[in-house]
Amino acid sequence: MTGSVPGPLGRAPAAWLAGPTWTPLPLHAATGYGRQAELTLPAAAGSRLLALGSAFGGAHANPRPTIWTGSGTGLTEHEQPVELLGGERAVTTSGSAASAGGYLLTGQWDHRTGGVGAAAWTSPDGGSWTLSEDPALLSTPAGQTRILAAAGFGAGYVAVGDVRAGLTVRPVAWTSADGSTWTRADLPSPAGSASVWRVACSASCTAVGATSEQRLACWQSGPSWTAAAGGPVIPAAQLLEVTGLTQDSAGHLDVTVKVDGRPRLWRVGPHCDGFAELPLPEPAASLTAIADGPDLLLATTTDTGSRLWRYPLPR
Repeated sequence: MTGSVPGPLGRAPAAWLAGPTWTPLPLHAATGYGRQAELTLPAAAGSRLLALGSAFGGAHANPRPTIWTGSGTGLTEHEQPVELLGGERAVTTSGSAASAGGYLLTGQWDHRTGGVGAAAWTSPDGGSWTLSEDPALLSTPAGQTRILAAAGFGAGYVAVGDVRAGLTVRPVAWTSADGSTWTRADLPSPAGSASVWRVACSASCTAVGATSEQRLACWQSGPSWTAAAGGPVIPAAQLLEVTGLTQDSAGHLDVTVKVDGRPRLWRVGPHCDGFAELPLPEPAASLTAIADGPDLLLATTTDTGSRLWRYPLPR
């Protein structure tokens, strides 16, 4: 689990390893922004850990990204050029993944070819990063690409998002064996337009998102991707956003969403079936699903602080 704690510069980065008790991970910052960072977008593959740090500063008080990798013995910041994820061509960094082969960050970038579109940065060790300019990622006159999340899959990666053309939004997945060369697959839409917001992979991959009619949507990989939608239709005035996804060993999905800015929690069956809303442990301003095991580990934030919950799940 990653985040920040009060520190001498206002905030300080923090990470904890789960076990019988929560153990703070040693952190080794290399820059001033690293010493003030909030650690976000954590990813893990075996003992390999990745996190993106963000601290606001500089002449325009923009978020300054920092990159951290390591293991259960600690995380180390790797100093990067400001232009790697920032600079005048930056748009957003929205996903991360670790695999047996290295590390991945995803988002959008103003490419020199194709303009603003999906972006993928890869690194074997967290120190040296390369931006992919693979044509499969780039926008074209037929639509603007966007990656919203990624996951490690074996030694490679799966990324998900959408392609926007006017008012039409098509769900998309990309696969890569190394993070530099990608293959794009247009996914079936369960109803109207749809976007894919989160993905989790084990023996196969399952993704979740939302349709244009404001229902949850679920996709499963295989010889070809299949799609299903479930849950109630959310009124158009109450924006539906998928904010998180965890998966247990039996394939059940626990999906955190925001509806009209308020967090909610959904359970989805292992075959994209049985959509069911679950009660929250407390009214909260934000909700994060951290991990699935015998129970679901949840984090909530209220006006009085943050709390962790072991949430018993229906089996």
